[in-house]
Amino acid sequence: MTSLGVITGNLKQNQTGMATYAFHIIKGLLNKYQITQIVDQSGDVISGCQSVYPKNLPIPFNYLTWSLQTSIQKHIFTEYDLIHNICQYPIIPSQNRKSVITIYDLIPILYPNLVTPTYAWQSRNLLPRVLKKTDKIIAISEHTKRDLIHRYHISSDRIDVTYLGVSDHFRPCDHEQLYQFKERNDILSPYILFVGALEPKKNIPALIKAFSLCLKENQELTLVLAGKPSWKYREIFSLIQTLNLGKKIRFLNFVPYKDLPLLYSGAEVFVFPSRYEGFGLPPLEAMKCGTPVIVSNTSSLPEIVGEKGIMVNPDDYYGLSKQIIRIIKDLDYQQTMKEYYRNRAAFFTWDNCVQKTIQTYERTLSE
Repeated sequence: MTSLGVITGNLKQNQTGMATYAFHIIKGLLNKYQITQIVDQSGDVISGCQSVYPKNLPIPFNYLTWSLQTSIQKHIFTEYDLIHNICQYPIIPSQNRKSVITIYDLIPILYPNLVTPTYAWQSRNLLPRVLKKTDKIIAISEHTKRDLIHRYHISSDRIDVTYLGVSDHFRPCDHEQLYQFKERNDILSPYILFVGALEPKKNIPALIKAFSLCLKENQELTLVLAGKPSWKYREIFSLIQTLNLGKKIRFLNFVPYKDLPLLYSGAEVFVFPSRYEGFGLPPLEAMKCGTPVIVSNTSSLPEIVGEKGIMVNPDDYYGLSKQIIRIIKDLDYQQTMKEYYRNRAAFFTWDNCVQKTIQTYERTLSE
């Protein structure tokens, strides 16, 4: 059986989009490969996998420090037929073993102002070397592939596009379940939903401005922001105070994975006005739950919602407010979009993602 080393670092199941992807892939590959996770002490290990823990400084996990120290421990990588850097770590692959890396996006390269300075630095200085020395690249969208080709002049045949999937965990929920969830979280009024980290690239101020316009049409609405504060999020709270929306906006912080279908299903509309996404799992999860979705018309998001999906310019908060109100008021349109999005979501499965990954592995090993 082919041995596979997968670099997962500090990832924990169902905590981030990257972790959701990584662990679904690993679980799907266990029947075909002997898998060892290269993991930090703080990370999760999937049942059925072996694990290796690189020696590191006795400090809390740091993405860059862990990657650099893991890179110099070359003996870790020599036992496997193939290494998959599944989390875009800046780890230089061993040259005597075949390697694959998954690239989610080039945000730190193309838009360094949207990420932390450290992340921008390591991507600018280390990622080109990693890409040059890696045999194959998995891009999670056509948009990410185009960015890789344009920025680094990488040959198209070195890059395979493999869309992420969405679990059957995400589904429409019944009215009784929804009522109990809403009562428990004190969001009984109709709500507009955003799920994701509170950070600059998510463009949350535009959503808040659009929401303030929506209130002129419907005073009963609430805006629910579900996600952990990441960085540069103070602008969000300042804007809420300036617009006097403190009583109309709910922060749920991190919502447990088991509750996400309820959160999505209970929303009138899910809005994701992000400026740049390598893929965008939250819109897809909302679509699978039968919730109408509005996304930005930028980066990979049009690939997710399809040509009939609802898209707006990320700077056009007035247009965004119009689309939100239309979905809430026009029940026929609302139902049409619910059906369209559920059918569209069926295209994205983890089985397809696993099979495409296996094809990439096989081509890498045969070359």
